[in-house]
Amino acid sequence: MPDKILGLDIGANSLKAVLLVRGFRKGCRVVGARRVAVNGDGGEAEALKTLFSDPAFGGLACITSLPAGELSFRSLRLPFRDDRRIGQALDFALEPLIQTSLDEVFIDYSARGAAAGKAEIFAALAPRDLVARRAEALKDWVREAPVIDIGAVPLAIHLTRHGGGEAVLLLDLGARNSTAIFACRGMIQQVRSFPYGGETAGGLSGERLSADINNTVTSLLWQGVLTEAPAQAFLTGGCSQQPGLAELLGTRLGIPVEKADLARAAGITIDEPLRRAWEPAFMDQALALAARPLSRGKGNGFNFHRLFKATRAGYGTWHGLLKKSAAVAAMLMLLVLVEQGTADVADRLRLAVLKEDLHAAYRQIDPEATRIVEPVAQLKGKIAEARKTSAGIYDAVGRTTVLNLLREIARLAPPDLLVISLNLDGGAFALKGQATHFDSLEVMKKAFAQSDVIQSLTIDGTEQGKEGVTFDLKGVLKR
Repeated sequence: MPDKILGLDIGANSLKAVLLVRGFRKGCRVVGARRVAVNGDGGEAEALKTLFSDPAFGGLACITSLPAGELSFRSLRLPFRDDRRIGQALDFALEPLIQTSLDEVFIDYSARGAAAGKAEIFAALAPRDLVARRAEALKDWVREAPVIDIGAVPLAIHLTRHGGGEAVLLLDLGARNSTAIFACRGMIQQVRSFPYGGETAGGLSGERLSADINNTVTSLLWQGVLTEAPAQAFLTGGCSQQPGLAELLGTRLGIPVEKADLARAAGITIDEPLRRAWEPAFMDQALALAARPLSRGKGNGFNFHRLFKATRAGYGTWHGLLKKSAAVAAMLMLLVLVEQGTADVADRLRLAVLKEDLHAAYRQIDPEATRIVEPVAQLKGKIAEARKTSAGIYDAVGRTTVLNLLREIARLAPPDLLVISLNLDGGAFALKGQATHFDSLEVMKKAFAQSDVIQSLTIDGTEQGKEGVTFDLKGVLKR
């Protein structure tokens, strides 16, 4: 008999639970659903107690998620596509891009594209304490929680898979936050959160939301994060019910906007009388979680519980493995000193056992190792090699920042130069500015020729106005 899966969406004001039976031939069927308010008295813990007081929801495998607004996201490119190498290099590649310690976050990633042997990676960083709190809150109520995903990400993936293959935008409009998820062909391209919702000061304004979305799309297209603009938008969350919102957003975004309905799109059956009370805006995220694949396959979303379990077991991160190896190495060195002073057979046997443990710990880090002579030294070499790979990634894309470039412009440009806008994309930059007269442009070009940062410079266009000469300038940075 097919097993039941519990999808649990825990929001700011309520938690939503969906019981799904995954059939082998007859598809999926919703056999239970419940929505429980999260109030200020008992909060989330009391709401969970109320839900699981119904034995139909307890003791099952539960798939849940974390609020997207409490996570951070990064897009990057790696010069290889192998999952094992990506896993080894990802921490080192992200370390210069984040402001928190790697020991304070769990990092999971999803491929958002690949070309010419390179991988386009979309990485999500979740605070470890947030993941631990969610896992601990559920452990007494469910059989297991094999997956902890991110907000409405599973719903966005489902919608792209059941659509026409075009890029889509899913807007999750909640009470305190709004989230935009960009997806294409089953892959997440980007997630952006906005600090306003239906219950924040000023409420949810369609004009403000559409302006933020349009600005975000323009920025992501310019950065190359999105290869195409969304062709359709879907609304979910309690505040998506706001009258006239879909029509307003459709006009402002210039694309079709409709309210998401996963059961209808995926052909999921909902038992009566559940169907009569079913509200997709509130229940779709829990349904998407319950219907989410349990495997970590490409395009299946994120899973921070897997990383949490690995940490609890003492494995899964370079830092944890290095500490274990260092501890074993310290014991080994101590026993070597003892052996030098005594020829005790028991010490020799213990030394042999510790050597085996040390070799076993090393093989967990480097399964492909064929010969282990000096485990600690070899491990340090592996870490150094990974750091060189990470450094090579950044050497390939250049190290000059907008701040460095602005500092160079301020140092070399004539006093009457006014910078209106500056865009930096890898090794190229575009500057729009204003000067008092045309002679200043020639002075600027000659000055920039002495720069240690700028390799070449061209003036793309000029326009004489009342306040001076407006010009567009393009340049290439030195490597």
